[in-house]
Amino acid sequence: MDKPIVGLTLNYRDAERTSRCIASLLDYGAAGVVVWDNSEDSNASAQELRQRWVHEPRVIIKVSARNLGFAAGVNRGIEAILTRWPQVWVMLINNDAVLQRGALSSLASALTDQPSAVIAYPRVDHGGRVIGTIYYQRWFAVLSFDRPWPGSFPYPSGSALLIAPERIELPLFDEDFFMYGEDVMLGWRLGAARMTHVPQVLVWHEGSASSRNGSVFYETRTAAGHWLLAHKLARSPLEHAMLLSGRMLGLGARAVARTLRSRSLVSLQALLEGGRIARRARH
Repeated sequence: MDKPIVGLTLNYRDAERTSRCIASLLDYGAAGVVVWDNSEDSNASAQELRQRWVHEPRVIIKVSARNLGFAAGVNRGIEAILTRWPQVWVMLINNDAVLQRGALSSLASALTDQPSAVIAYPRVDHGGRVIGTIYYQRWFAVLSFDRPWPGSFPYPSGSALLIAPERIELPLFDEDFFMYGEDVMLGWRLGAARMTHVPQVLVWHEGSASSRNGSVFYETRTAAGHWLLAHKLARSPLEHAMLLSGRMLGLGARAVARTLRSRSLVSLQALLEGGRIARRARH
C-alpha cells in the first residue's frame, strides 16, 4: 500500500466488539486506529478500552462528552486522525465488524486505480447476507441490492469504507443525520463516478449490534433518516412534496406490515416520532 491507512471506529458501550474490530485493523495492516467513544457513560467504556490496549501505542481513544451520533462522530474522528497523521487514508468500519485478510490492500488498490474516487467499499457479509452496492429509490424510500429500481441511485454501506480525505471537502457526512441516512446522503453527494466498488467479500459485519434491529431506537432513527432524506434529496418545493407523499405510501405500508407481523405498534409509533425528529433536525 502506497498510502498509510489508519482505522476509525465508533464505540458505544461495547469494548468487547470494539476490541475485536481494532485487532482486525492492526492485524491486517493499519498504521494506527482511532476509536471515537460516543458512550456518554462517565468514561467507563473508554477506560475499559484503554486498559485492554494500554500496551499498544497505535490505538488512540477519543472520548466525546456526549453521544454525537454516527455522522458527527465519524467526522470528529477523521479530524482527529488527520491532525495526528495528515497524509493518510482512513478505513472507517463499524465496531461490530472485522476485516478479512487482504481487505486494506484490495481497497487501497481500487482507490489508487481510480483517482477521481473518494471512497472504496467492498462486499460485506452482514451475518450471512452478502451486500455490495445498495440502491436508494428516492421517491418511495425503497432499498434494493446490487440491481437498481427505476429512480434509484447507488450508495455504499457506512459499515466499511476506505476514504481518501484529500479528495473531498470535509466533513464527510451530513451531521443533520444522527444515525441512518448519512450514507445514503453521501452516495447522493458523490455520485457513482466518485465511488469505487470492490466486488469481494472483505468485511464481516454482525449488524445493528448497538442499535438492535427492530428496537424502538432503530425503528425511530431509521424513519427519521427517511423523512429527512425527503428534504435533502428534493431539488424543488414540488419534488419535496412528492418525496414526502411517496414516503407516506412506502414507509406507511412498511410500518403497517411490520405492525401486523410483530403485533406491536412500535413501527407505526416510530414512523410518527421519526417525522418529528426529522423536522427538528431541519430547523
